[in-house]
Amino acid sequence: MDPYQFDVQELARLAQALVSAESPNPPGDVTRPMNVAVDYLQKNGIPYIELTKDPQREKLNLVARVVGAKPGPRVVLNAHLDVFPGGQSAPAPSTGASAGAGPLSRIVGRGAVDMKSGAAAFMTIMKHFAARKDHLCGEVTLCLVSDEETFGPYGSRALLEFFPSLAGDYLLSTEPSSASVVRYGERGFCWVEVVFTGPGGHGAYPSAKASPIDTAGAFIAALRERWPEARNTSGSIGQDVLAPKGHSFVNDISLSLGMIQGGDKVNMKPTDCTLSLDFRIPVGQCVDDVLVPLRALVQAHEGEIGYVNSGEPNQSDATGPLFQAMSAAVAAETGQAPALAVGLGCTDARLWRYLGVPAAVYGPDPSTMAFSEEWLDVDQLETITRVHMRTIYEITQTPVQTAATE
Repeated sequence: MDPYQFDVQELARLAQALVSAESPNPPGDVTRPMNVAVDYLQKNGIPYIELTKDPQREKLNLVARVVGAKPGPRVVLNAHLDVFPGGQSAPAPSTGASAGAGPLSRIVGRGAVDMKSGAAAFMTIMKHFAARKDHLCGEVTLCLVSDEETFGPYGSRALLEFFPSLAGDYLLSTEPSSASVVRYGERGFCWVEVVFTGPGGHGAYPSAKASPIDTAGAFIAALRERWPEARNTSGSIGQDVLAPKGHSFVNDISLSLGMIQGGDKVNMKPTDCTLSLDFRIPVGQCVDDVLVPLRALVQAHEGEIGYVNSGEPNQSDATGPLFQAMSAAVAAETGQAPALAVGLGCTDARLWRYLGVPAAVYGPDPSTMAFSEEWLDVDQLETITRVHMRTIYEITQTPVQTAATE
């Protein structure tokens, strides 16, 4: 008997149901996918609590816990239910996620990769250990959260504020990484709005001051002289991007120009122009390595810095027991040892690393993440689930139950 076996189609239907329950952020309302999660946990007798500090009670969080009969480590599973805005419409549950539908081979829709399928994997793991808690050493805690896509205050940050014990001893995440990569750290981020203003006026008449859009254009040129754009000329997201060897773009500060907004009408001079900048900061540097030179550039172009949200680069000890266990699990499931790498993007795992808790990320291939068509093959989702399940068995030293030992 396979000790890591579970109902793969149940997992797939759960993942598709979560994806079909739309929850774009902004605005960040996760009520619909949270209802799907609550229904699953209730049906499987897994106790949980819901928490929020959102006055609108739309950015919700859930904590479920399985406590073993024997002492051992506290393993925390973290997944967010909010997703990027946009993307194609997901199939309705009645056409792909219901119990009576045919077998699913692919999860389709916004959140299939980032990261509702990963949430379904963790819920499946909770069901597995809830049925084996008499053998479990330690405890497994599930945190389903909101507000991750904006790194806001209502998701994992709120949970750790409410319950510091949710730091646990180990953190597992199913954020995207690819089947061949385990992430032990990630780059930092610095999101900044820069605002340029002007007197406005009719577009046909000359002005004493440059248009805010013209000033923003000159500022962008200065930005790119300081932080050139990183390019992926291959057109695909391969191992050289996900886990590059030697010095690469991961080792340098990168900048993406996320948004530009300015002007009201074609024949009116704009009174303002706002740029939204997304900096990523390598391990070994810090947020001030961006903000100090950025402030000087903004001042030189007579702009102002508005909103700033940031997080420092972070990493766990990649030689520690968590990564040994997960590497062995990946090798057992895929036949190949994974690369250990620093993540390109940021996740809530950073919050646990800031607390000194080892945090490992292993999840889907990110190739379709945030594209208009986002999807994940069920075979890959099964592998991700089995890898995390194996990892939990190993780091908790829980005896594996087979037909001969049950």
